[in-house]
Amino acid sequence: MALPAAPGADDLHEMFDASALRDDAGQLRASLQRNGYLFFRQLLPADSLLELRDQLTGILARRGWIRGGEEQHLARVASLPHREGDPEYIATLRETVRLETLHSLAHRPELLGVITQVLGEGAFPHPLSITRLVFPQAPELTTPPHQDFPNNQGSERLTAAWIPLSDCPRERGSLAILEGSHRFGLLPLQFHLGPGNRAAVLDERLADCRWVASDFALGDVLFFPALAVHTALDNNSPDQLRLSVDFRYQPAGEPLTPGCLRPHFDCLSWEEIYAGWSSDRFQYFWRNCDYVEVPWREDIHALPEGHLAEAVRAKRGFDEAIRARYAERLGVES
Repeated sequence: MALPAAPGADDLHEMFDASALRDDAGQLRASLQRNGYLFFRQLLPADSLLELRDQLTGILARRGWIRGGEEQHLARVASLPHREGDPEYIATLRETVRLETLHSLAHRPELLGVITQVLGEGAFPHPLSITRLVFPQAPELTTPPHQDFPNNQGSERLTAAWIPLSDCPRERGSLAILEGSHRFGLLPLQFHLGPGNRAAVLDERLADCRWVASDFALGDVLFFPALAVHTALDNNSPDQLRLSVDFRYQPAGEPLTPGCLRPHFDCLSWEEIYAGWSSDRFQYFWRNCDYVEVPWREDIHALPEGHLAEAVRAKRGFDEAIRARYAERLGVES
């Protein structure tokens, strides 16, 4: 029996705040093993996030995604929605992925302090650093319940950090975790239109797991392992993009796949990304880290037979429906 694909508002319970455990490695590891996540209030200073947000919104305003001028910091949409992987998304990604502030954020001592407590000495971030640009009123594009392992592979102890770049209440699309789901191994996949185009198939084994979520404030951080089922909630803001970043951290000496050492979507070379940086401190840092590179396994990532045809139909439906809806709301041509 399949469970509902995503939680409704009435299904959500409050996340456990692990802030008081921050300096106790044993309790942090126990909490992560029990719950499948670690949620911290005010782990990061606001200025480190606002600088990155200002640079991102500057790019988005210049490209016409959001309104510029005095409203730039609000990230209010000014364009039709863009889906991960479409040409305009990739063109914008080629600009955002160059930001030194994006890549250096993964190395903040507050993040590395937690990761070292949880994964041990020598743990390091993957150079793959990801920005998430989530349009409002576009539930078709909400990231579905999934596990990170099929997309990254390598170590099952791989741990993600999700960080919103402003206050992010549930209504603006914060993340939810299916508590305890990491203990049930790798789940089958099915097609979904949202980022990654893959959702986990949730079965009766997870029936006793509960969905947990929270209203995030600027500086809050959520960590979770590669087998934890998680999802974005719908961005129900009337007109604001949800801006967030996520990084993945690797235990020392464990396997990783080649894609984890490349930029998002392979949109640029590292040489192009590093051009113009003010420092070489975090350039090619992983070459001095301890890991074992293993081949990518397509069988772990592949969709079931017949799902590709469904993907084509779904994307066509998106283009016809949601773009027309946005065009009417914004007063532009679809």
